[in-house]
Amino acid sequence: MVYLSNAFSLGMLTGDGAIGVVGINDHQAKSILSDGFQSAIGHQSTADFIKALLGVDVPVNRVSLSLKDEDMMVVLQLQGRLQEGKVLSEEEMKQIPYKWYLVICKYISKEGG
Repeated sequence: MVYLSNAFSLGMLTGDGAIGVVGINDHQAKSILSDGFQSAIGHQSTADFIKALLGVDVPVNRVSLSLKDEDMMVVLQLQGRLQEGKVLSEEEMKQIPYKWYLVICKYISKEGG
């Protein structure tokens, strides 16, 4: 499964193994998401920002994720710390540098598979 998120946590892992994290660009993010994905984007402004960046419809879907073996997650990471509880508008998001990451899970135990 491919997920789209703006956060990654070790609590999303469901087994012992390895995770790979690699930086990607806008084009690569769009390409990975082009075959379908499940959104884990919880705010409309973030969904709108990603749509403007990639031209991909992003449904708002505030969920907790549990990543399984060989799941992938495209993560939009803003490069700055926000005030506690701050929800950015799309215009405010455009002012903050960002990076994309691809997270890939590979478990060695049966728990994650």
